[in-house]
Amino acid sequence: MPMKKLIPDSIMQYFQVKPEVGRFELMKAAKISEHDARYYCRLYKSMYKEAKLVSKGIAAFDYHYPDEDRASHRVVLKAVEMVKPNHFVFGGDQLHLDCISHHNKGKFKLLENKRLIEDYRGFQKNVLDQIESRLPKNCRKYFMIGNHEDWINRLIEDNPQLEGFMEIENNLNLSNYTIIPLNEILEIGEMNFLHGVYVNKYHSEKHSRIYQKMLFYGHLHTNQVYTSIAPTTSLPKQAVGVGCLCNKNPEYTRNKPNDWLHQFLIWYMFDDGTFVYQTPIIIHGKTVINGTVIDGNK
Repeated sequence: MPMKKLIPDSIMQYFQVKPEVGRFELMKAAKISEHDARYYCRLYKSMYKEAKLVSKGIAAFDYHYPDEDRASHRVVLKAVEMVKPNHFVFGGDQLHLDCISHHNKGKFKLLENKRLIEDYRGFQKNVLDQIESRLPKNCRKYFMIGNHEDWINRLIEDNPQLEGFMEIENNLNLSNYTIIPLNEILEIGEMNFLHGVYVNKYHSEKHSRIYQKMLFYGHLHTNQVYTSIAPTTSLPKQAVGVGCLCNKNPEYTRNKPNDWLHQFLIWYMFDDGTFVYQTPIIIHGKTVINGTVIDGNK
């Protein structure tokens, strides 16, 4: 389980001088009760025992199918084969769903030949099934609802007669997935996942300040990291914005410059819930994992 209680600095100084200090020696030196001394000795040993890796994971944000970047998708597929994750997280906005977007209401040319059922079928075949076929059998899978998937709920609110036909869970094979509603946090050990809420210039700082957790999110399609100030004995608190897996120059941006980049997340978790992570950036369909070039162009 994640370690929630930490050793005060006034007690930690004795362990730093003599890591093997016993409870009676600590009790006398720190002038605390035997009960407290025993507790801190056990806590110190559990915090600094030999690290044991217990799981691995991959998270992919913002595919925006059918406007995904195919080379980046193939990089993720190859990463899955290499890492063999115990957890896989779809971080939201897996589908673009411009065919039901309120932004396109009344813009009939933009809606020409676009059908919701085709988006569902295409994502199932070209993204979901391809990842599924490469994941280990015991992998835990999560499907986070992004703001684009939430347009389905908004459509049903306006047209309740469509309820039961339009929902994502009724059109994609997600029976083995845990579905995370929009703006809810997924917790895995000390890691916290969110699709993303804030879109200001310093969005990672705001996510960190508001949530006060080790947080990973997408939504902005770019990489931004903010580390909060915290006591030296505490775990790091960062908000990490992870890039996207979609086309960086979609039609609706009309060639405007942006800060989007192709990226995904890999992590390795210890038995106490702590972890280390990597955020490989994909350049021209290629990245490097553990010194190995991963080429999504072939």
